[in-house]
Amino acid sequence: MCIEEVIDRAIMFRQTIEIEYCTRNGKVFSCRIAELEYSSYYGGGYIQAYRIDIGEERTFKVSRIQKVNGHCFTHIYWNQVGDDFKRIY
Repeated sequence: MCIEEVIDRAIMFRQTIEIEYCTRNGKVFSCRIAELEYSSYYGGGYIQAYRIDIGEERTFKVSRIQKVNGHCFTHIYWNQVGDDFKRIY
């Protein structure tokens, strides 16, 4: 099951899920989100959800979600690799 299918199920069944998310700056954090829906502003690559720990709605880029309920969907971002990594071999 891919990350999009997991998100679709959470939306369809109105589930609360726990995600591990990587910001564009490389900071990784975990949070519980509810009331998920695809973003009408940013499009299908983003979800809007209520972040339970801070009590506010936030937008998340789906490709930056690394884990959902402990299941790994890891992506490597260039800023996580570091400056020493200059090219792919």
